[in-house]
Amino acid sequence: MERKKASWEESIERYKQLLEEVKDLIHHNTILAEYYKITNKRFAYLIYEHNLYEIMDESNKLKDYERNFQFMHFSLKGQVELLYHLQQELTDLLIKDPSNCPDN
Repeated sequence: MERKKASWEESIERYKQLLEEVKDLIHHNTILAEYYKITNKRFAYLIYEHNLYEIMDESNKLKDYERNFQFMHFSLKGQVELLYHLQQELTDLLIKDPSNCPDN
């Protein structure tokens, strides 16, 4: 089935909807990364405050935990950065798309 060319209004609306969804995704992923960092800082504070880190260190899990925290935190932050780039690319595409030039 062939898709007919979208009108200027339809095209703008589709881009607007997509950009809003990407904006929402950026917002939620930013919150997720921040909560992840806060939760893990709280955990680290508690294990060091109560000398529980010694148990984790003896089981050789402290370095693993720290490494995994850093990996996940940077991954989440990286995901947000990729979404910002996607948002910019979509905005550029909106401007360049010939469908979005009104018939004037």
